[in-house]
Amino acid sequence: MRKKIFLGAYINVINAQNINCKSIAFHLDKNKYSIKTLVLGNKNLEKLDNVSFIKVSNIGYKISNLYAFVKGVLWADVCYFPKHQSTPKLALKIANLLNKKTFTTIEGNMCDTSKKSMIESFGTLENMKSHFSMIHNVFGITPHLILSSNCGILINKNPLFLGVDKNNFKNKGVKNKVENLVFIGSLIKRKNLNDILDLAKYFKNITFNIIGDGPLKNELEKKSTTNVIFFGKLNSYDISNHLQNMDLHILLSRSEGFPKVILETASSGIPSILYDDYGADSWINHSENGFVVSTFAEVKSTIDNLIENPDLMIRNSKNVLELAKKFDWKIIIKSWEKVIDNLK
Repeated sequence: MRKKIFLGAYINVINAQNINCKSIAFHLDKNKYSIKTLVLGNKNLEKLDNVSFIKVSNIGYKISNLYAFVKGVLWADVCYFPKHQSTPKLALKIANLLNKKTFTTIEGNMCDTSKKSMIESFGTLENMKSHFSMIHNVFGITPHLILSSNCGILINKNPLFLGVDKNNFKNKGVKNKVENLVFIGSLIKRKNLNDILDLAKYFKNITFNIIGDGPLKNELEKKSTTNVIFFGKLNSYDISNHLQNMDLHILLSRSEGFPKVILETASSGIPSILYDDYGADSWINHSENGFVVSTFAEVKSTIDNLIENPDLMIRNSKNVLELAKKFDWKIIIKSWEKVIDNLK
């Protein structure tokens, strides 16, 4: 008899947790599992073979969302709750009352109060502790997150990595020069986009491509030089097409979990430059399949080095494809299935 899995995310809405749940629903072995997940409204509905949906209405959202979660919990043997703010507390209580197996993933440092924190979103630390006390199994998505999220939440000592649908991204060939640099993400303060604009002023012969939207868009456009192009928010298909013409990905935020965009760009043969604050060196080998640096000066020197040494660019572009292959959902899903089969 197949184990019934409820995935508590809206797989027709663009958001990291939603996209991951859609991939999980697609890749789980349908001979072993029956799967239900959520959809929000009627937009972007896409049929997945052997996956059923519970619809949440935009009208009367709170009641509809509660009904959908409770319906999923009552049906399931195992419940995955990745969306901590939109998961109703009553659904968690019912799951506990009925002794359902439950799990979640932590995709950022929940204890970091230097930015808008998870604690703040729950109101108090005690509220956050209360929420996670009702979920039996909590997994960090990187070793660094497990070590740093140490504010009273019991986290499994082994990470549960997320993956990438590698085949959704095209690889046009090995990169051997730096002409187009790309950033993909929200245009918010934490992403340190002003540093990217400073790089554009310094590297006048490189085009800096900014994909994403956010509150800083107008301000950044006014301050940018002519070699900076803003594309706004794009869907995954358009992003994949744009990446074919990119050479190097850059992400200069100091606080992240395991940014999905690193694997997406890697799938297109594009190495990344990242800061070392959140444990990126646990999956990136510096100067072999990407670049993990400490300072802005090191970012500039890395780009200079890549311009002057095409062989370095070629080596990293080749090797980063192996990084994407390692984290392909077709492979990563096996560890998820093992977790699901052995939940407490």
